[in-house]
Amino acid sequence: MRTKVLSVGMTFAIMILMGCQKVINLDLKDDAGKYVIEGNITNLAGPYTVTISLTGKVSNDYVFNGVDHATVVVGDNTGNSETLQEKTQGVYQTATLTGVEGRKYYLSVTLGDKHFTATSVMPHQVPFDSLYIEQEDNWGKIVKTVVPVFTDPFGKGNSYKFNQTINGNLDKTLYYENDDFTDGKESTWSLLRPDPDSTLHLNDQVKVEMQCIDSAAYKYWYSMDQSSTGNGNGLPSNPVTNIQGGALGYFSAHTSQTRSIIVK
Repeated sequence: MRTKVLSVGMTFAIMILMGCQKVINLDLKDDAGKYVIEGNITNLAGPYTVTISLTGKVSNDYVFNGVDHATVVVGDNTGNSETLQEKTQGVYQTATLTGVEGRKYYLSVTLGDKHFTATSVMPHQVPFDSLYIEQEDNWGKIVKTVVPVFTDPFGKGNSYKFNQTINGNLDKTLYYENDDFTDGKESTWSLLRPDPDSTLHLNDQVKVEMQCIDSAAYKYWYSMDQSSTGNGNGLPSNPVTNIQGGALGYFSAHTSQTRSIIVK
């Protein structure tokens, strides 16, 4: 499935079409004092990081409230296991673990009498072929956007997430898709930012990371889209997490590839 989120009123209707682009502006329920766990394992060289924090009041400006003295263990289905070291408050890193395509990864977090677990399977990498620049109509304005090119393999169940950096600045738009309607086809949808005044300019340097993610991660990013506007249930809610035990957040084992282009 792919959607382009264009406005609050149109989001749900368009969500059943193709493409997904959304500025992350998450409207969490007021779960002050709830643990948030975010962990990523990739096929690139480590270290890999798990962050643990506590939520504050939704009305407050975001401040990372790191949680220390947690026991964090990450392992895989081949018997590898490692207890992560706390580098700064709430930030835990691996030292020896290696991310490998096709393996299932396990996360265990213990905080006093609380215990949280999660699993994620790293998909096999789909080659990220190239990038190109195209002009596209965005609410009546012609803008320049970047297009990642890759071919989805035959067999449904593949999901993807893209991170775009422009001149060193991370684009806060959320880009993701699955192959519900594109199974086995070449993907050429653009990373179009929803603001009609957003366009690429001559000599802009654009870097795009392509992640092959599992279905649990896809559900997290999809539900974050829904949560930010209240679509689906009518009221804002927290994203669907794959972490068991009552924490917010996600644990994702995914591949990572990067391509860059200069706007001409």
